[in-house]
Amino acid sequence: MIPIAKPCIGEEEIDRVAEVLRSGMLAQGRLVEEFEERFASYTGSKYAIAVSNGTAALHVALISLGVGPGDEVAVPSYTFYATASSVILSGARPVFIDVDPRTGTMDPRDLRGKVTPKMRAVIPVHIHGHPADLDSIREVLGEREIFVLEDAAQAHGALYRKRKVGSIGEAGAFSFYPTKNMTTGEGGMVTTDDEYVYQRARAIRDQGQVSKYEHHYVGFNYRMTEINAAIGLVQLERLDEFNARRKEIASRYTEELSGLVETPVVEDWANPVWHLYPVRVGPKRDRAVEMLRERGILARPAYPMPLQRQPVMSKLASREYNYLHVLFTDIDYSGVETPNAEALTRELLYLPIFHCMTDEEVDEVIEGAKEVFSSL
Repeated sequence: MIPIAKPCIGEEEIDRVAEVLRSGMLAQGRLVEEFEERFASYTGSKYAIAVSNGTAALHVALISLGVGPGDEVAVPSYTFYATASSVILSGARPVFIDVDPRTGTMDPRDLRGKVTPKMRAVIPVHIHGHPADLDSIREVLGEREIFVLEDAAQAHGALYRKRKVGSIGEAGAFSFYPTKNMTTGEGGMVTTDDEYVYQRARAIRDQGQVSKYEHHYVGFNYRMTEINAAIGLVQLERLDEFNARRKEIASRYTEELSGLVETPVVEDWANPVWHLYPVRVGPKRDRAVEMLRERGILARPAYPMPLQRQPVMSKLASREYNYLHVLFTDIDYSGVETPNAEALTRELLYLPIFHCMTDEEVDEVIEGAKEVFSSL
């Protein structure tokens, strides 16, 4: 079976982890600092703050930007759940925005009608590794004091108008989950050019400490370990190589499958890095996934529903969620319609793509996909 994705770990990562284990220095330390410095330099940001995972990166970034109870945060309806849950964990309320049907990124036209006086931040997601249209989003926001937090969990190294994503908004958030374009095992990173946000984020991810045992904030244990940083330092050195391989695979898919299915659109101002390779199959999507599996290809259906349809969203006013210490008594997403996101959840599937994929595996996916898509 060809998996949809898998971590690509080499001997150098293993050797670096062994060095850390032998050193006995496992908690956040020198290697984490070095990883932060190198990642900030890579993205073109002034600062980077390493954390334990991508959800923690979003959560820390939101709190550091001052988002909290009474605020609203715009998030795309079509993306991974953590983009919305991190907003709820900060005490704010998600406002769900429809997506561009071609790229899956936040649709600035739908955002325009949903900006309210309570809106404090917008989280454009660079989904699949394709950047969101940040300039158009900024144009919608105008002079309002609304932060842009880039969710770059799927887009390490992607370019928006020749600038690295994660360095353009007031803050960026990255994930280093095992199947991302680069991994640390688990881990995340907040990027920013704002020193105030940087200092808050550093403290909040480490129990609110500004120095040892001096706590200025109610923070969290979101620290990254030296083990994770050791892996990340090796992977970061090869990230451009990894992305180049993903682009090569994506180009082959597009060349071979265009005309059979709707292959991804790339905007003129975007240089994507293809964490996922989406194809829009239509109403027979689920059958296509089955047929690909029968051929040994583990394609994956799209996210199963728009975020506002997730069961938890209808339960936020329940006493079951009192541990959030925020009253969501008047929250109701039942009438929120995002038709483009709805369509993607029914019609989109992802083909296998990972940077250690062999040419033989790529050929096998193309051959199987051609058979399946031409028969639908």
